[in-house]
Amino acid sequence: MSLFASVQMPVGGVLRLLRGDRSGLAMIGAQTRAGWIASFLVPGMLVLPAYLYLSLPDLDASDAPVHTLLLEALAYVVGLTLFPVAAHLLCTQWGKTRAWYDYVPAYNWAGVLQMAIYLPAAILSQSDAMDGLPLFAIGVAAVTAAVAIQFRVATVVLGIDRFQALSMVALELALGALLRQIVDRLQGG
Repeated sequence: MSLFASVQMPVGGVLRLLRGDRSGLAMIGAQTRAGWIASFLVPGMLVLPAYLYLSLPDLDASDAPVHTLLLEALAYVVGLTLFPVAAHLLCTQWGKTRAWYDYVPAYNWAGVLQMAIYLPAAILSQSDAMDGLPLFAIGVAAVTAAVAIQFRVATVVLGIDRFQALSMVALELALGALLRQIVDRLQGG
């Protein structure tokens, strides 16, 4: 299988999930232990360059760039695992423990789609190509799309109601904000 196909198929699966078609789970390829592990590694490696690009301003502003790079790398790894572990707790509370095993790969691959939407907006915001108001609108649209993707993946894959899906999205956002605050404090910010 080519590299393109190994990415195209799971992202296509996420797109099916976004349309409400649970058959998209089979396209993600996480039915085996190796596929489940790959659903962490491959999306993580695909999103890593974008994460590094978005971290460049922190590296440039740092008095200790090696320390900052190591801290960002650690935060990235923690970020890849923190939400899935916390989501397991919620899924267990809701009686959706088995569905969690399908949700995590879909969540990870949805992150690739989210970054494909978010990164261009972030690059635009760092350029002088547009005025503030259109940039703000683009940023809001990108964040809204990212939240909508995670909301839809949670409702379709986990089979949960809207309130529970909002809880899942809020948990992800809160953990991300908490992790960012910890990293910023450790960087002296």
